[in-house]
Amino acid sequence: MPAVAHTLGVSERTAYRDIAALRDAGHDIRATPGPGGGVAIAPDSRPRAVHFEVSEIIGLALSVAVLKATPHVPFAASAAAALDRACRALSPERRRAMKRLEQRILVGAPASEAVRATLGEVDDRLLPVFERCFTGGVSLRFDYVDAGGTSSTRRIECLALVLHHPTWYILAWDLDKDASRLFRMDRIEAPLCGEALEHPHRLADVLPEVDPALDRWHRRALG
Repeated sequence: MPAVAHTLGVSERTAYRDIAALRDAGHDIRATPGPGGGVAIAPDSRPRAVHFEVSEIIGLALSVAVLKATPHVPFAASAAAALDRACRALSPERRRAMKRLEQRILVGAPASEAVRATLGEVDDRLLPVFERCFTGGVSLRFDYVDAGGTSSTRRIECLALVLHHPTWYILAWDLDKDASRLFRMDRIEAPLCGEALEHPHRLADVLPEVDPALDRWHRRALG
């Protein structure tokens, strides 16, 4: 590596960083030690044609999770294989970021008929706001109507996204009540991003307080 850095007129650290960037882009980098050796890009090497964001891969993962939760859906296996290839297209840093997010997406058993009978539409405004709060470390504010029809205003930390197909829930820490809560997404209205979270909770610490079964779901997270 010193010879490579000298030839390029850069520091060894820069040479290592640039080679790592080429590998992350999909190039096959070959190194030959000893006299006459060096570093080279394989003749048939090609960069990855598509670069995915972590949020895009998570979206694909959720789509595959829904397919898997629905029996006998054509092409579900093909979708899972495509997701696997898309994951391999991520850099190591982004794969680690995705893994952290995957552990916060839980897939449980299908919703009961009683829940399905009361299921409503999810507010279109909620989705982009939730995504920002879920990934950006900020609180989520909204109005909530519970099963009894009682309305309240909530301010929460989004800990996990839970699927009881076809019903979506937010596993949260209620910042005003200082307790864990589970909110059905179709009962959320007027969502807004709040303030940055100073002391985020660990999902593993909160799961047993909500429902012991959710700890089993945690072990069956997307990842």
